[in-house]
Amino acid sequence: MAVSQQKRDYYEVLGLERNASAEAIKQAYRKLAMQYHPDRNPKPEATDRFREIAEAYAVLADATKRRAYDTTGHAGVSERWSAEDIFREFEFGDFFGGRFTDLGGIFGDLFGSGWRRGAMKPQGANLHYDLSLTLEDAATGGDRTISISRSEPCKTCGGNGAKPGTQPVTCPDCQGSGQKQQTRSDKGMKVVSITTCARCLGRGTWIESPCATCRGSGSTSVPRQIKVQIPPGIEDGMALRLAGQGEAAPPGAVAGDLLVRIQIEPHPLLKRAGEDLYTGKAIDFACAALGAKVDVPCLHNEILKVTIPPGIQSGTALRLRGKGMPRLQGKGKGDLYVVVEVRTPTDLTPRQRELLKEFKMEIRQKAAAAS
Repeated sequence: MAVSQQKRDYYEVLGLERNASAEAIKQAYRKLAMQYHPDRNPKPEATDRFREIAEAYAVLADATKRRAYDTTGHAGVSERWSAEDIFREFEFGDFFGGRFTDLGGIFGDLFGSGWRRGAMKPQGANLHYDLSLTLEDAATGGDRTISISRSEPCKTCGGNGAKPGTQPVTCPDCQGSGQKQQTRSDKGMKVVSITTCARCLGRGTWIESPCATCRGSGSTSVPRQIKVQIPPGIEDGMALRLAGQGEAAPPGAVAGDLLVRIQIEPHPLLKRAGEDLYTGKAIDFACAALGAKVDVPCLHNEILKVTIPPGIQSGTALRLRGKGMPRLQGKGKGDLYVVVEVRTPTDLTPRQRELLKEFKMEIRQKAAAAS
C-alpha cells in the first residue's frame, strides 16, 4: 500500500550498508542521536532529523521489523505496524532524563498531538488473515467476505472483566500506570526501558473477583463475517488494514486492526511484473520467417489475435498496450508482452529436408554475391 509521504531509506538515514550488524546499527544511532537531539542541537531542523534517526533505528534494531523492511520497504512496515507499534519497545538513552512524557514534544506529530508515551493505553492485538486470489480476481477487485473469530467485549461484565456488582481496583504493582520502568547503565549511558506490567498486563487495574463468563479477560471469542474491499490491481504480498476489526481492548482503549495479506495464485499462462503481464508464444521456423497471425491468451480467458512480423527473432517481445493489470495508484492498465520463441523442427520429412537444403544454398549464393 502507499506510504503517506516519501521517506528516505532507513540505512541511508543511519549511514549504513544493508548488511550492517545489529551492533553497527546501535552505534550509528547513538552517534547520530547525540548529534541531533534537540537538547544538544539548537538548529531548527534538528528535531525533524532526530525523529528520522529514531524511526530508522526503531525499525532496524528489531529483527522482525527489519526483515519486513528489507523485503517490502516502507510500505511493508507501515502495513503491519502503526507509529505507536514501532516505538512501543524502543529504548531511549539518558538524554531524555528518564522522563518519557517529554517524548510527546518530539514524536507528537508521528502519533497525533495527544500522544504521551507514559500515558499510552493498551491496544487490542492485530489479527492476520491470508486471502488467496487468482490473477483475474486481483485484476477485477471488488468485495470479498472472510470468516474470522475475534475477541469482543464480554456482554456479562461489559468488558471490565470483573464479576457483576464488583469493580476492578488500581493495580498495586504499577500504581495504575500499566507499565514498569527499569534503568540500567550501558557504556556510560543510562538506558531506561519501559515494559508492560506483568500483573495487570498494561490495564492499570487489577480484578479481585473475575467475571465467570470471560474469567477476568473482559472479552470472549465471537465468529464474524468481515467484508474486505479489494482494489483492482492489488499485488501479491500486499496487506489491507481494516482499522478496529482486530481483537478487543480493555475499556477506554481501541480495538486492534485486521491485516489481510494478499496471496495471488500462479497463473498457468501469464506472469506478472508490477502492472505488466508476460506470456510466451512458440512459433515454427516458417511463421518466424514469413510472419503470421497467432492466438495469445489474456486475462479472463480472452484470446487476442497477434500479428507476428516477418523475420522475427526468438526472444523478441511484442507489446500489447493496455492489456495488462490495472494500475493500483493511477488510471489505465499496464501492457501485455508476448515473448516469441522460435522452435527448430526436429522431425523433418524428406521433402522438408530437401526444401531446407535448397533454402540454405540460396542463402549462401546470396551472401557470396553480396560480398
